[in-house]
Amino acid sequence: MKATCPKNPTHKRFITVVHITEDWEVNEAGGFEEVANSDGELVHGPDPGNSWTCKDCGAEAKVEE
Repeated sequence: MKATCPKNPTHKRFITVVHITEDWEVNEAGGFEEVANSDGELVHGPDPGNSWTCKDCGAEAKVEE
């Protein structure tokens, strides 16, 4: 997989979504109170099908598998 910025090929950092578990403290109705443990487990890492944004300029990156 390789991501490139369409505006500037020297931009090498991108923002995308990953899925991580974390433990929450909830009330009796299941409402969020606070994060009890943020040392969660990675469920799914970066995916080329997700949106990728250049961290430097905000352009939508091109991602090749």
